[in-house]
Amino acid sequence: MGSPVDHPSPTYFERRFRSRDRDETQAYLAGQYGRVQLGRRFSGYAEHVVGDGRFLLADALMLGELRCVVDPDVLLISTGTPGSGWEVGEETGSFAADPVIFQPGEQSVHRMSDLEGRAVAFRVPDLTRTARLLYARDDLELRFDGPRPVNARRAACWLATLEVARREWRTGALTNDTVRATTYRQLAVAALETFRLVGDRRELRVSAERRARVFRVGARYLRDHAALPITIEDAAHAAGASTGELVLAFRSQPDGLGPTTYLRRSRLNGARDQLTSTPITVRAAAELWGFSSEAVFVRHYREEYGADPVGSGA
Repeated sequence: MGSPVDHPSPTYFERRFRSRDRDETQAYLAGQYGRVQLGRRFSGYAEHVVGDGRFLLADALMLGELRCVVDPDVLLISTGTPGSGWEVGEETGSFAADPVIFQPGEQSVHRMSDLEGRAVAFRVPDLTRTARLLYARDDLELRFDGPRPVNARRAACWLATLEVARREWRTGALTNDTVRATTYRQLAVAALETFRLVGDRRELRVSAERRARVFRVGARYLRDHAALPITIEDAAHAAGASTGELVLAFRSQPDGLGPTTYLRRSRLNGARDQLTSTPITVRAAAELWGFSSEAVFVRHYREEYGADPVGSGA
């Protein structure tokens, strides 16, 4: 499968194409993917694409034969049914053997015969930002060392992550901005771990593992001590990190919440639980959970839960 040339907006995007007409299909495929040559045997083509400005998910069905020369402007990961293959430089392979990655600056040849294909496309700037957050490398340049996965285990992980994303697609959940953001994050991390980035792999992995640990320890500290007068600096100290590193560790998570927002949400959750289970006033709950005033507490509570807090105390 090739690389879409259009850049969808940051909002939800969907495109469908289906045709049994040879000339119509030829024009569509050439406009989307580059130099396309339909074989003598052609019965039809169908394609369904969804996503947003960061990534696209695509399904395609080719009934017949096709040869396509692709020079992608996005980073593309493809899989497909047996009988179809690809070439990148001197490397060749089958779309059915393993997922394969195609990247900008590397022309590839795709040969398809009665193909059912699946692909994920990432915009390079967005995936680069995700990689820099994940590996704590502000100077990281996104480039992969070849089209094949690191190993069979990583290839299986990619396929499993793709299936989760496709399940969200089938249920219609990807129209939700939050679900789509989480799906992008899961696919992006899986892509970065499935294919070998140019550079020191061990160093990148150690960096990612440390960032995950800093987030895990820092988040647990904020949740466990939310009722106490703690600060973000306290959580960073507990995680053995600087405040800046803690902030980056939180920002690298799927929801992108900073530690300050995370702490406030933990306090709101604690206050809500107390208001619904014990006789306490709204003012007292605000004071106990560290809010500067009842009015500030009510405002944040309303933003979080869509309703005003209700107390039951005297």
